[in-house]
Amino acid sequence: MKILVVTTWFPSQGSPAQAPFNLEHAKAIQFRHDVRVLHVRLGSGLPAATESYAGLPVHRVSLDPRRPWTALSVLRLLLRECSTADVLHTMAFSSALVAALPAVLRRIPWVHSEHWSGVTNPRNVAGLWPRFAWLRWVLRLPHAVTGVTVELVEKLQAFARPQAAMLVPCVVANDRPLQPLPGRERLLLAAVGGLVPGKRPLLAIRTIAALKESGHDVHLSWVGDGPLRREAEELIAELKLGGNVTLVGAVPPAEVFAFFEQAHLFFLPTAHENFFTSAAEALSAGRPVVVPRVGGFTDYVTEANGVLVDDASPESLAEAVVAARRTFAGVDPSTIAEPIRARFSRTTVGRLFEDVYGRVLASTGPTGRSRRE
Repeated sequence: MKILVVTTWFPSQGSPAQAPFNLEHAKAIQFRHDVRVLHVRLGSGLPAATESYAGLPVHRVSLDPRRPWTALSVLRLLLRECSTADVLHTMAFSSALVAALPAVLRRIPWVHSEHWSGVTNPRNVAGLWPRFAWLRWVLRLPHAVTGVTVELVEKLQAFARPQAAMLVPCVVANDRPLQPLPGRERLLLAAVGGLVPGKRPLLAIRTIAALKESGHDVHLSWVGDGPLRREAEELIAELKLGGNVTLVGAVPPAEVFAFFEQAHLFFLPTAHENFFTSAAEALSAGRPVVVPRVGGFTDYVTEANGVLVDDASPESLAEAVVAARRTFAGVDPSTIAEPIRARFSRTTVGRLFEDVYGRVLASTGPTGRSRRE
């Protein structure tokens, strides 16, 4: 089939780390179908461009609310693209808003995939979104809505059509050879995430201080950047942790796995996640995880591969890190990695989307009109 992926979040040469989960979903679908991607760059003034990105044909256009004619141009483009597609597949919440009118006008079978924690917990999002969270009712329009965790699916079902919400997780594409745990006595931790309030990097730094104070030789490599970098650097200096915490900064997605392989454990005290891709990637590298129990990733993080913490204080997190190293010290990395690699492979996820498309087409027919209408 011809699948039109419409998304407002998609990586590019200039921003390779933007929404890699959408890229991986598109590549999973590409195993079985002809996929083309329409990337609608909200608020951008860049000219339209067509390219091949990671093996996918991508057409990029800009939609700037300050220039209303760009909205008309995108509408015409979407109407034209939908007329030649078998299925419209939007990815990321704002994409559903952008595609709603042309999808309804063309009556095309429509699947929407959601990853954003703002859908489940609007109050955790800064800015104006909590005031506009009622826009989630746009999810009533797609014929199917997929979420990446059970928790997210349950929340999406409150806004979607009856029985339209389905589970399709993120892809964790890791075919690198598994590496043994580092032989060093020093406890090496890795975190991958933005230096933003939701990831709680300052709490992570205070946890390293608690570990050091209790006599542990420990080092944390934090991969990622963001607005809290200066505050994090100041806290590291204040707590005299210059030799215990390294703020690596942003790295290309393909280089992230090396940091997992150089660590004993993944540790990131996030405030909330849905799928928590970096934790799943660490597991796919055979590294146990230590994280708070605050999201849908408890679908796959269990006692068999990590430690979940209920009290996210520096002391409790430090105790969990020590317990995880003791528990998993003799566990072969393949025991942790292989179930994750199989469960979240592109092939597995592609088959799940195939099932979703089949259900949608069976209920709508080729025109997108519900058989119950």
